[in-house]
Amino acid sequence: MPQVSSSDVQRDFGAYRTLAENAPVHVTHQDQPSVVILAADEYARLKRRDKVVMATEDLPEWLVDKIAGL
Repeated sequence: MPQVSSSDVQRDFGAYRTLAENAPVHVTHQDQPSVVILAADEYARLKRRDKVVMATEDLPEWLVDKIAGL
């Protein structure tokens, strides 16, 4: 993943936006990791993979028992 400073991105955002269409671009601020620029379709793919959280009372009893090791 390309790594650039935030000041470089500010100076030439268009170039880094183009790079991010093919691979995430890691942006640093004061030599520390700050943000990642990535293509919109990749962001959408990652959002679809977000986990769904369920309360244990909404799970079937057999699954709760299996998770508990019973």
